[in-house]
Amino acid sequence: MHIINKLKLNCSILPILVFIAISIVIFTLFRAGLVIWKFSDCQDSLGHIFFYGLRYDISINCSMFAPIFLISLLCAFAGKTPRAIVVLQKYYLPVVVSIQLFVELTTIPFILEYGVRPNRLYIEYLIYPKEVMSMLLNGHIVESIVCVLLTAVGFYFLFKLSSKLHEGYTNVSRKLNALIFLVTMILVPLGLRGTLTHKPLNPSNASFSNTPLVNTIPPNSSFTAFYAIRHMNIDEVNRSQIYSFDTVENVLNNLKYLSTRELPEVTDDKCPINQVITPTYRQDKKRNVVIILEESLGARYVESLGGEPVSPNLEKLKEEGWWFERMYATGHRSVRGIEAVTASFPSGPLASQVKLDHPNGLTTIANVYAKLGYSTSFIYGGESHFDGMRTYFFNNGVQEIIEQKDYDNPQYVASWGVSDEDLFKKANEFFVNKSKNDEPFCSLVFTSSFHDPFDIPEGKVKLPESVKTDDPKRLSAAMYADYALGKFFETAKKEDYYKDTVFIVIADHDSRVRGTDTFPFTNFSIPALIISPDVKPVKDKRVVSQIDIFPTLLSLTGVSGEFPIVGQDLTKDEITQRAIIAYNEIFGYYNGKTLTLLEPSRLREYPVLELNALGAPVKREGNDYSKEISYLNTAITIFEKDYGSIKCVKHLEQNK
Repeated sequence: MHIINKLKLNCSILPILVFIAISIVIFTLFRAGLVIWKFSDCQDSLGHIFFYGLRYDISINCSMFAPIFLISLLCAFAGKTPRAIVVLQKYYLPVVVSIQLFVELTTIPFILEYGVRPNRLYIEYLIYPKEVMSMLLNGHIVESIVCVLLTAVGFYFLFKLSSKLHEGYTNVSRKLNALIFLVTMILVPLGLRGTLTHKPLNPSNASFSNTPLVNTIPPNSSFTAFYAIRHMNIDEVNRSQIYSFDTVENVLNNLKYLSTRELPEVTDDKCPINQVITPTYRQDKKRNVVIILEESLGARYVESLGGEPVSPNLEKLKEEGWWFERMYATGHRSVRGIEAVTASFPSGPLASQVKLDHPNGLTTIANVYAKLGYSTSFIYGGESHFDGMRTYFFNNGVQEIIEQKDYDNPQYVASWGVSDEDLFKKANEFFVNKSKNDEPFCSLVFTSSFHDPFDIPEGKVKLPESVKTDDPKRLSAAMYADYALGKFFETAKKEDYYKDTVFIVIADHDSRVRGTDTFPFTNFSIPALIISPDVKPVKDKRVVSQIDIFPTLLSLTGVSGEFPIVGQDLTKDEITQRAIIAYNEIFGYYNGKTLTLLEPSRLREYPVLELNALGAPVKREGNDYSKEISYLNTAITIFEKDYGSIKCVKHLEQNK
């Protein structure tokens, strides 16, 4: 501490500059750690990484320290800084750097789970402290304690330093202070923007690699987290502005290439995406609809899809129905799966439709079947408010929601709600009661046992000896989810409603989608199965998407009419084989042969090999990616123009 007095660092803005320097050192050390980890992918770009890293570090520090900077300088004009301001500054500096340290420390487990630095997902989880605390305490207690302890130790030493820096705190002369103020007014805004171009610095500026994780090395985690906050709070739709826009006319014209759809004879300008559903099946009695959305159960947990042998019940069930071998999720979050399955909504740069407002109501499965006289419901083992699900479902046709508080004496309660066994038991009882009242029902059942921290009832499952893994807890949870599913179907088959019901089993997304390779395309392959009294067992090898479930369901249950949905009826032989996906800020389009990736700063295309592995990048002849750009803008266009409104549904009939 003697050096502080010797260098007179307890003067004017010098304490602030000292803490900014400490902040940059912390960011640089963590950045260096990531470089060492991924050295083979970034050894040729070290200068790029650390140069851009410094720009990001300066930018976030200009943002976080600017308030105390200005307060300190303005007070200095009065001659002597008030004691209260000195005390404020003494606490403010270590608190800010401690927050930065904490975010960097939590980056490590976040990367291990999601493959990128803290982003929008990191912030969204903070909105639900109860669920997050339960998850951390039950599955990540060691990491949590380490992060908190290291942050506490860091704060202790930072506060001691700050206290020493503010002992005998003095100001410089007014003339020198005026000069410092002038320089600050010039440099801080420039540092904050991080660039002289027309758009301020953002995480994509430093992208240089084909690997998403490597591209997140230059920005510090405080920058990426604050960037996510800023783009959440201003306007959910503004995220789309970092991509290439396309005209509404082009988007609508190219929609015919996205899906094979029957178009109405007359196009309504207010409902230009409408398609005609002419059902392949018709019944004398209305079929019930049960959609089971399996949390995180990606293809890598299904042996016949190239995964681990931990889903034996699903493997048996697939022999009884319509099994999709090349079904793809639209995203890596549950809300993406929900919007795709329930509303045939494609992924894109927007936030999920589950989180956005739809004043006129969205065309969803629940909204349509409610109009047909069905009882509609959402059955969940956790709290339905999470991720805005409760509002989304109630606003869009769901009449009843069953959630954690509605379970009497569940056998097991985990971090995210009751066990899947409890969930399916409740669902079966609910369906039996509806059936006794001769009331057709349409229900979405959303599981939760296969969710981090993967706490499940003991003694229910045992991993096969052939499974070798360093993550047995995750695989055991996957196997338990399959066990509960098998138990449900075993029970349901004994009930009267079973013979009159169309069951759809589909994953919302894969577990632990991480961009440590070129692009985690293998993690978008998911299982999907339809069991219906009208459908013969078949294995479908076509490339299809979650957005195709809605129109296919309409066709299976004899529903006809015009619907503003972009998916296609898979009961038809002629379809467009494709999948649309979104991963953080990357939009992907897979045509069955190649995967095109659109990012804010570039465009790439890869051949897709066996088991969804990616080959070396290729260049398209003519370099024409206009269709893919239109597909990217499809979600934006539908939302902003309200083309998916329930008001666009026309000529709705069933079994006629």
